[in-house]
Amino acid sequence: MAEEILDPESRTEEPTPRRREEARRQGLVPFSAELAGSLVLLGGILGLRYLGPAIGDGLLGIVRHDLRWPTVTEPWDASAAQALLLRTFIQAVGLLLPLAGLLLVIGVAASVVQVGFQINTEKLAPDFDKLNPAKGLQRLFSLTALVRGLLTLLKVAALIAIAYWLLAGDWGRISSLWQRPLEWSVIAVWRMVQQLALVLATAVALIAVVDYLYQRRRFELSLRMTREEVKRELREEEGDPQIKARMRQMQRERARRRMLAEVPKATVVITNPLHVAVALRYDPERDTAPVVLARGRGRWAEVIREVARRHNVPILSRPPLARALFQAVREGQMIPVALFHAVAEVLAFLYRLRGLGGGATPSAP
Repeated sequence: MAEEILDPESRTEEPTPRRREEARRQGLVPFSAELAGSLVLLGGILGLRYLGPAIGDGLLGIVRHDLRWPTVTEPWDASAAQALLLRTFIQAVGLLLPLAGLLLVIGVAASVVQVGFQINTEKLAPDFDKLNPAKGLQRLFSLTALVRGLLTLLKVAALIAIAYWLLAGDWGRISSLWQRPLEWSVIAVWRMVQQLALVLATAVALIAVVDYLYQRRRFELSLRMTREEVKRELREEEGDPQIKARMRQMQRERARRRMLAEVPKATVVITNPLHVAVALRYDPERDTAPVVLARGRGRWAEVIREVARRHNVPILSRPPLARALFQAVREGQMIPVALFHAVAEVLAFLYRLRGLGGGATPSAP
């Protein structure tokens, strides 16, 4: 993401999905490292609070049983010392693994929640612009750096104030610790440290949430577009109007060729007689009502008639019915109920002709 938001007055349009996708592809997403770090810190403190006793007992057991002087019957040399250190290290790592796994899961989850599952190769490539001293100074004294510095100062001041408030409340107990037994004092100090760390970590997490909201708002502002950018992107997505018109024409041509392939299956072609042609199919075994297979006007009406003649499909001139069918029904649809009677008369006329051995293309009943 650019370090500064350029021309905020001119960037008045909300970012388009394409701009958001391009930014995400480049690895530009709203991300707060402080949020992830604060959640890991808070998780670590809570983990120590609940896992700490078990970890402490385990480490104490290592000290008692492993880190001991060798007995008289045990040889003590360099290999024995190396084996002892290795065993101690493995046992200590085993005790700390649950806490480390918890912190790893929290860190990964905090990042995934912000940016999702994303691996960006462009971010892995070296960026030599970051080595430019001039740009480095520009980033150092930028508005973003100033805001971050102020936020850091506010965060430190808030944490100091919270710590002072907590310690001031316990000052009487702290000042009397020297009068208590050592074991009791150690436990009391440990509990106070736990409470102080938990409160401070919670405060850091809340501040980090504010930082994330700020980063997200700033990111949204950086993605905003000018009206000219929106228009240019729209032109790029829609393409050249001439190319689009050509593509639409080609699609219509393909649709008409598919339509003409259905004409040989028609039962009858009803015409205007010259300007409109509608090919109907009625098969009592498969159709509950007559179906329009093809329709056309002008040149395409002539093509439909020509295909019908080549395949011996009857052609009848019924101008009102042809116009009504052309306007009311599209290819692949059944005729409306209002035209049932007129079409039934045409079909009955055809059946009578076939029964009498009539021709294939009668012109009138």
